Amino acid sequence: MNFLETRVLIVGGGPAGATAGRFLAASGVDCIILERHPRRTKPCGGGIPCGAFEELQLPENLIKKKVCALRVSPPKSTPFEICFQSGYIGIVERQEFDSALREMAQAQGARLLDGEFLCFLPPENGRCDDHIVCEAVSGGERLEVRSELVIAADGVNSRVRTALGMKPMASLYTLGAKLPAGGTMGNSCEFYFGRFATGGYSWIFPGGASVSAGTGSTDPRKLKPAYERLLSEKGVPPEAAAAPGPRGYRIPLWEGQPLVREKEKVLFAGDSAGLVMPFTFEGIYYAMRAGQLAAQAIAEGDLGLYGKLWRQRFRSRFLLMKGLWRIFLTTEAGTEALISAFRDERVQQMGIKLWLDKTSGRGTLASFINVLRKRVLF
Repeated sequence: MNFLETRVLIVGGGPAGATAGRFLAASGVDCIILERHPRRTKPCGGGIPCGAFEELQLPENLIKKKVCALRVSPPKSTPFEICFQSGYIGIVERQEFDSALREMAQAQGARLLDGEFLCFLPPENGRCDDHIVCEAVSGGERLEVRSELVIAADGVNSRVRTALGMKPMASLYTLGAKLPAGGTMGNSCEFYFGRFATGGYSWIFPGGASVSAGTGSTDPRKLKPAYERLLSEKGVPPEAAAAPGPRGYRIPLWEGQPLVREKEKVLFAGDSAGLVMPFTFEGIYYAMRAGQLAAQAIAEGDLGLYGKLWRQRFRSRFLLMKGLWRIFLTTEAGTEALISAFRDERVQQMGIKLWLDKTSGRGTLASFINVLRKRVLF
């Protein structure tokens, strides 16, 4: 069995893992990014708020389309549009985007390994017990990777979580596909609430030569009828909807999952930590920021700093959106009441500001809560 050694083994090379690798390597920390499917395209709308590109120094040439408006369809009432006063949602192609993030990590000195995590191994006799030993496979050959720390960034079906005996995460189930652009597919990101998408929504996200269409629900049995209804309403011909066909995927539901297992020296980032914003189910930005914060904690030699930084920065937003999801998005009547509140321009613009500008403080969040409460309850 071949042998590799590094200070940090990052399992997963998506937005969380690649970003962690970039910032670790930039801080002089030796790391290996172990990526199982470097050419896979994850089913995803690919929407990233404009502020993320400056905040994380991302090249804007990865953006396929800048979207400055939303079209929202409540369960019962008429649809309406929300136009941004400033900023945009950048739509990226996930395979290209993830690959570019890994290249940025490599440019800083991170090592990229095309391979798959298998399990943790007990240290051999004579080895220092303050290291982690993992078994992986790459190019058909088994590898033994020795590291001081592991970052689990391997998604909702995390093998690292399974190897540690952690329970599977509760999920939102999705069904989506890439469809040809044109017809009634406009320049807005479209959201359809209700229509069988219990606990979630259906979406149309414009891109370059294609659009991302799909639906999400807490009940997987409702995915297919909701998806078919979406395509029917958009006038998508059967032949376009049939090839290559929709793909299913799970999105983790955030429940305050632990970010660090200090005893095992494992940190979690992205979907493997459940870090997807409740209600909107936005994950790319929060995956990248988690990777960045985990890297900062490691570089400063304080694993507990990771959780502290994340709580200071994002916990209030996650708690708010989790509460809105539980109260309003799980019933059609609740969804209608909440979504209709966004017909108010003040609610619209405050909500869009929070979405696009992740650096806004607690005062902005508190103001939004107060305005939204008055609009929904009175």
